[in-house]
Amino acid sequence: MSGRLPARFLWGTATAAHQVEGNNVNADCWALEHASPSLFVEPSGDAVDHYHRFDADIGIVAGLGLNAYRFSAEWARIEPERGHVSQAAIDHYRRMIDACLSRAISPVVTLHHFTQPRWVARMGGFESPDFPKYFADQAARVARALDGAALICTINELNLPAIAAPYFNARVTPAQRAAAEQALGAPLSSFFLYCREEAIFGNGLEAHRRARDAIRTERPQIGVGMTLAISEEDAEPGAEPARDARRERYYAPFLDTAKGDDFVGVQTYSRTMSRADGSVGPARGAVTTTMGWEDRPEAVGAVCRWISSRWSTPMIVTENGYVGDDDTRRAAFIKTAIGCVRDAMAGGADVRGYLYWSLLDNFEWMLGYRQRFGLVETRGEKLTRHIKSSAKALAQAAARK
Repeated sequence: MSGRLPARFLWGTATAAHQVEGNNVNADCWALEHASPSLFVEPSGDAVDHYHRFDADIGIVAGLGLNAYRFSAEWARIEPERGHVSQAAIDHYRRMIDACLSRAISPVVTLHHFTQPRWVARMGGFESPDFPKYFADQAARVARALDGAALICTINELNLPAIAAPYFNARVTPAQRAAAEQALGAPLSSFFLYCREEAIFGNGLEAHRRARDAIRTERPQIGVGMTLAISEEDAEPGAEPARDARRERYYAPFLDTAKGDDFVGVQTYSRTMSRADGSVGPARGAVTTTMGWEDRPEAVGAVCRWISSRWSTPMIVTENGYVGDDDTRRAAFIKTAIGCVRDAMAGGADVRGYLYWSLLDNFEWMLGYRQRFGLVETRGEKLTRHIKSSAKALAQAAARK
């Protein structure tokens, strides 16, 4: 391995601040959760209190024999109002870095994982012409403070709104939209998940480039990349042109931009089938998860092979996982998925790490706490951590030479 990447394969797991920390009160997402009627089935509240329990949770990562932990540094905590920087919040994330380093765990830090300060939403979010500048300022600020970070992911799943915003918008009632926009003080499109496609391809990609340059100026030793939501794309007979068009529209522009990065984060959960009737979805007759996705651990290996066939940017699987209550199935999913990544690597795919989503059962955005991805369950009012058997499957994979 060369460049700014660590000289070892990264085995780890991941979280996002808003989904696990709790009480992210200055974020746009918090405002939306408390609108009435809300787009969210329930508010995030205390989440799983990772903000206060991070040291013990990182201890679980170490206990599993993993060497990487991905988490996000919440912009809404660091800069809750424009121009006001919270040293207390910066110190908190500095302590998280230290908790990783003291256990020989590589910290992988994400700067924007769907949420942002309310003041950013009020100015239009990604749709504001000033967004790239403010985001680059935040990137420089975090890079200066978190000098122990091994890697920085600029924007999580930058391409996701282009893929999913039409789906999300189709399910918003007029009353929900009105309440959301009143809570935000801005159009709903100022919230990342509802951002319009043209803003993602314009300001979104520009924000990534500016943030990447700012990080390299501050800390040239830190590897920088973005993460992308990428399904295995397949097609029924006759629908191959539709499949190819989806790849060119939703993935290729971002992977082209990533040629200037140190890595690209691959986030794959399932397969999307382009059908002969023009629709897309799971393969007909496929077993699906509680999210309605096809249960297909082989997808992540297929995506790594496809990317390596056209692009040379090193890959890190920054998210891959199984959603559902059946932990025996989760363990089997992990074993198969990692086997498929290894097969892709044997075929020439330059994959530098595998980070399972997620460490903890957590807040799954509009769906609340009903969807379970975690290796660790939290139980009762005391949020007691219980390590699931699936965590051992990941630990065994990491231990294998």
